Amino acid sequence: MIESKYLHSRSLLFVPAGKLDKWDKAVSSGADILCIDLEDSVPPAKKSDSRNVVFNFLENGNLKHPFVILRINGPNTDEGNLDLDMIRELEHPVNGLMIPKIDDASLLETVGKQLIMFGKKTFLFPLIESSRAILYIRSILTRNLVAGAVFGGHDLAMELGCSKEWDVLSAYRSQMILGAGGLGLTLLDMPWFGLDDEEGLRRESVQAKSFGFTGKTAIHPGQISTIHSVFTPTEQEIDEAEEMIRLFEENEGHATVWKGTILEPPVIERAKKLLKKARAFERVGH
Repeated sequence: MIESKYLHSRSLLFVPAGKLDKWDKAVSSGADILCIDLEDSVPPAKKSDSRNVVFNFLENGNLKHPFVILRINGPNTDEGNLDLDMIRELEHPVNGLMIPKIDDASLLETVGKQLIMFGKKTFLFPLIESSRAILYIRSILTRNLVAGAVFGGHDLAMELGCSKEWDVLSAYRSQMILGAGGLGLTLLDMPWFGLDDEEGLRRESVQAKSFGFTGKTAIHPGQISTIHSVFTPTEQEIDEAEEMIRLFEENEGHATVWKGTILEPPVIERAKKLLKKARAFERVGH
């Protein structure tokens, strides 16, 4: 089973395959998940060389991070098939694969079967970046080995011919969150591309959290602290959750009022989930 800490990850930092010399800086960022990118960050002419570099890097086995995934090329492409061949040969497999260009569950099912056949305990993180992926979101997210998903708003906006503004893409984010309901997955929002706009990153992170995303992806180590400040439960939230649970239990599970809020099972369940998340990220000592 995947560790509970990574079931609701707050952050994923992309590390281009051509910049693995920056790995230690990526590790020190504190990102919950590090994702080596063999797809968009690598020009077509460099795919083969980058794949060899990544293979040697992973085989070294000294990743210095507990949860590393690999963003491969589309599994229905020649480059994607070569990526999967590389994964089959790895002695030290990565924890997961980010799968781009997923339009429905069939391709994801094929990849999952290959991994099982390879004997690799590798989780899948589909990249939801097309209108068809949105339409078939539930079937995609319920495939074997899927541990989370990433909202690929940039490519989706290109396909639809719309802007990447929050209000424009919010409907598609909502459909992704709805499709993931009750599955307990890591759900990560698209990156914020304004590297010099910390306030914009914070604002969009707050919006993503309110929609139900567990975290956000990042393209620079400097973005991680801001993302974590939004998605990590605060001490006040922890104290309030503990107080609500205590009061509810003292009243033997009967609905009661706390600070103007009626405490009933759904409210208490949400408080318990918050505490579980806080403990996973070492915000509480018990």
